[in-house]
Amino acid sequence: MSYCTGLFTSITIYRLYFHRLSSFPGPCIAGFTKFWHVWKCRRGKNHLVIEELRQQYGSIIRTGPEELTIIDPSIPGILDGPKNEFTKAVWYDFLLPEVAVNTTRDKKHHDARRRIWDRGFSPNAMAAYEQQIIECAGTLAQRIAEISRDGEPVVVTDWFYWFTFDVMGHFAFARSFGMLRDEQWHLAVKMLRRAMALLGPFSPVPWLAQVAFHFFPWMTVEKPDISHWLIDATLKQGSIEADRPWLNGDAIAIIIAGSDTVAPGLVFAFYELACNPSQQDQLLQELQDVDIFDRMQLQQCTHLNAVINETLRLYPPVPTGGYRQSPPAGMVMNGTYIPGNVTIVSPRYSLGRLESCYEHADRWIPERWTTRPEMVKDARGFSPFAQGRYSCVGKVLAMVEMRLIIAMMVKRFEISLSGDKGESLFSDLRDQFTAAPGRLELRFHSRG
Repeated sequence: MSYCTGLFTSITIYRLYFHRLSSFPGPCIAGFTKFWHVWKCRRGKNHLVIEELRQQYGSIIRTGPEELTIIDPSIPGILDGPKNEFTKAVWYDFLLPEVAVNTTRDKKHHDARRRIWDRGFSPNAMAAYEQQIIECAGTLAQRIAEISRDGEPVVVTDWFYWFTFDVMGHFAFARSFGMLRDEQWHLAVKMLRRAMALLGPFSPVPWLAQVAFHFFPWMTVEKPDISHWLIDATLKQGSIEADRPWLNGDAIAIIIAGSDTVAPGLVFAFYELACNPSQQDQLLQELQDVDIFDRMQLQQCTHLNAVINETLRLYPPVPTGGYRQSPPAGMVMNGTYIPGNVTIVSPRYSLGRLESCYEHADRWIPERWTTRPEMVKDARGFSPFAQGRYSCVGKVLAMVEMRLIIAMMVKRFEISLSGDKGESLFSDLRDQFTAAPGRLELRFHSRG
């Protein structure tokens, strides 16, 4: 007993006073253990935890024995820019033994797998699946019209998720999950989302998340057939069974990356549009002579793009994720030496709220990206889809989906708040690597 007490005391004193990160500010307990962070995140509010720490300690915070959270607009470019020496941190091992393009920490394996994914998300692939996206969007609009015809409010949180998951079913697996049709969650998707919820409280201690996953049946759920470009690559390089961890991992990753990131953006965009009817009017005017089914025309709509950018700034799809590990030799970042093999976190949620970067940073003002550029003082921190080697492979698809849905709904409906006016949207918002917004009820009035 005395030995354990002495060991515990020695470790505590070392980590708090003699550790290489002991000079960085932060909660005292953070220098000793990450379990304090697990407790703070037990309700999935890590984005608020980090924002509170920023206001208390500044831009560089010690959030763990071997972890620094840095909230500075230059950091995304340093971590993921073309000349960066950082690797993904141990957090990304949570999926093991499955491996995916967005979780592998080996740069060579990542680059080889990324080339396969790039084929699946190429402009030619986009053109081939464009009709399925339009059909899913049409089904969504029709379902909303049917519900609204009787004066009922629409719980758009569910509907937008069903839309994005159905699109990814078509795009990645050549078949829909059928959630728009059935008006309910597909069992496999529901179980996957339950597993994702574990990342909220357990992300600060990744090995704990990995242990927790083994107590949930999601890993044994039958995976849908992978699309042909992943299968073809596997057959060329070896057997299906030899590459099974990659196939399973990519199946999970493509569902999450392609759906759990787009849907929150749509939910928050429509919340802000409902709060700001004048923004709907501006969009309607811009879209008046635009063929909304032509993605190239929509791509040129500046105010539509501004609405999306402003939404992603204020409500990033990945609020606090994106863990990186510093190079073994360490490096100097903005005049501060960062030791080697330290986990670095650069939370987009806090970056988007820096008054040093954005005038009235806590307000949703799309014009800052168009007619009022002076409201963007420093855009380096705006990186909703990441950048460089680890940039989101599905960015083009995500933008196509968001532009189409916003354009289609605004041209067809006047949108207003209903129910609790968005209170549950924020009170139940969870940061579980991707943002998981709460319930949002809206009313859609046909423009006739």
